[in-house]
Amino acid sequence: MIPHVTVCEALVTQLSLDQCETLLCPSRLEALSRISHPQAQAASLTGDLLLCAAVRHVRPDAVFPLMRAARSSGQPYLPDFPDLHLSISHSGDRVVCAVADVPVGIDLELPRPVRPGLAARWFDADEQALIARDSSTFFDLWMVKEAVLKETGCGLAHGLREVSVALDPVPHLTRPVFGQLHAIARVRLSCGHHAMLSVPGTVSPAVTVLSPHITDFL
Repeated sequence: MIPHVTVCEALVTQLSLDQCETLLCPSRLEALSRISHPQAQAASLTGDLLLCAAVRHVRPDAVFPLMRAARSSGQPYLPDFPDLHLSISHSGDRVVCAVADVPVGIDLELPRPVRPGLAARWFDADEQALIARDSSTFFDLWMVKEAVLKETGCGLAHGLREVSVALDPVPHLTRPVFGQLHAIARVRLSCGHHAMLSVPGTVSPAVTVLSPHITDFL
């Protein structure tokens, strides 16, 4: 069976929390209000609104405000839609949200300077050699690693080095992660950049990318 993933993308919104009361549940609005950094709050709010857009796309009969909770692993989930899985990522002024019928992880990293020594700390010898030949591959490798760890719920602290990545001819894992196989997909975004997506198994997912106008469904 082919996994189906809906990805929504947008620039970070400048909407206020008060404008989103019809879409987000009170507990989620309260959690967002506790984020003190304005840009971080705006990015998180945008992720929630993209989640609403994705859910509305795959579940047209969905009732809002949308209830959202977190598992013990920290992975977000939707109590009203236990069959849906989700993942959100943001970088710079861009946010992406993935909703799927299987566990899913997505990561977006816009190009920026890389701290010295970061590759040596988290990447294996083959990955470091690839970066040495082409420094632009750093974030492709990183996005695959983070997407896989988001999908599994392990988190970065449990093993960027456990995820071994190759990019030729397409992004893929060179070995199972914690005994499991994962399929990787590159997701092209309208801004010209791309994100990386991970789902369980070996079958590449069918991905639908949407660029909703968030204010259209307020």
